Amino acid sequence: MIVLLLLALALVPHGAHAGGNQVVQVDKTWTCTSKVDLDLVKVTMTRAVIGNRKLEDAVHLRNGCTGRIGRLEIVQWAADGVKIAQGAHDLTVGGGSIRCLGKAPTLHQDGIQALGGARITFHDLTIDCGRQQDRLIDSNFFVNEAGKSTQPPTDIVCDGCWLGGWAAHTVNLQTSVRSGVTDSTLCVARFPKLTFQVGSGAVDPVRTRNRILQCGNGQLTLDRGRRTVVFGRPLVLTGLFLGQAPGSPVSAEERPQGSSRFVPLPGTAHSSTNGHFTLVLRPRVGGTVRLRSGSTVGPVATVHVRPRVLLTRSHGRLVAKVVAGRSYAGRTTMLQALHKGRWGTVRKVVLGRGSKAVFSPGIAGVRVRLAVPATRGYLAATSGAIRL
Repeated sequence: MIVLLLLALALVPHGAHAGGNQVVQVDKTWTCTSKVDLDLVKVTMTRAVIGNRKLEDAVHLRNGCTGRIGRLEIVQWAADGVKIAQGAHDLTVGGGSIRCLGKAPTLHQDGIQALGGARITFHDLTIDCGRQQDRLIDSNFFVNEAGKSTQPPTDIVCDGCWLGGWAAHTVNLQTSVRSGVTDSTLCVARFPKLTFQVGSGAVDPVRTRNRILQCGNGQLTLDRGRRTVVFGRPLVLTGLFLGQAPGSPVSAEERPQGSSRFVPLPGTAHSSTNGHFTLVLRPRVGGTVRLRSGSTVGPVATVHVRPRVLLTRSHGRLVAKVVAGRSYAGRTTMLQALHKGRWGTVRKVVLGRGSKAVFSPGIAGVRVRLAVPATRGYLAATSGAIRL
C-alpha cells in the first residue's frame, strides 16, 4: 500500500496538486490537449520561471483541448495568462480571474492571447493585466491569427467579463472571425483610443452591450519642449493623459518663485481620443508649473520668463521700457553698444514710473541695445538693437 502511494505521488509534477476535478500548480504551465471536465484550474507563475520562454506562460489550450473548466484562476508574474492555439475547440470557462502582477522585462504580455482555436467562450472572467508603472503590456484580451495557426481564431468570446485598465489595449481584435467581447465592462486603456481596437482583419467582430468605464485616475505626462517665454507671449505645453477617457480637462497651476503654494493659471485643454492635449499658458512670472485634472496631479516643470524689453528713438532721445508682471521702477538697466563684435556697457539707466526712462544716448554711429539684469522671477533680457 505504501509503495502504491509513493508511486502515485511521484506521478504528480513538482509544484502541482491534482485532486478530484481540479488542477492546482505553481511555476508549471498547465497544458490542455484533450477533453476536460474540471471544476477548477488554478495556476500561479512566480518570478522564478522568468528566463525560459517555454515555461513562462500560465495556461496553454492546444490542439484537442475541449470540454469545460468551471473556474480559472491565474496569478502571473512572468508572461501570458492564457494562450490558445489552433485545434483547441468547443471549450467553456465558467468564471474566475487572470491577474498579471509582473512580467519578464522585454516580453509583450497579454491576459488572454488567442492565436487560433474555435468556439471558446469565457464567462464572467476578470482579466486585469495592465499596470501603470509597466510598459510592453499589450492587451487583456487579444485575438489574432499568428504562430503556427493556418486558420483565424473563430468564435473566441469573453462574455460578461471585466477587463481592467492600463494595458496598451483593453481589447485587441485583429485577424479573426466572430470573436470579441460582449456584455462586459472595459476599463479605459493606457492609450484611450485603443480601449477596444478592431483591425481590418477582424470579420464580424463581437462587441455588443459593452460598457467603457474610467477605472481610477489617469496619468498626466508632459512632453519635453521650450520652457522659457517672453512676458505676454504664449507658452505651449503638450503631453498625454494616459489611462483617461478622451475629452478630460487639463489645466495648470503655478507656484511663483518665492511662493509656497500653487495658484491656478488661466486656460484649459481637453484630451483627444489618443490622450494628447495642448495647453497654452501665459505665465506672468517664472516659477514652477504643474498639471492638474480634478484630483489627478501631473508632473511639474520649471518655467522661465524674460521681461519684454523695448528700446526706441524719439526726437533724438532714447526711450527704454520694460514690460513684466511686476514693476521695474527704480531698477538699473544698462545701455550697451556693439564694438568689434562685442557688447559693452556705455551707461547705466535707472527706470522710473511705468518701468520707463527717457534719456540722451551720448553716443552716435553705433548699434545699441538695453540690457536688463535678472531679478526674482525673471531672467536677464535685452531689447532689439537699433543704430544711432
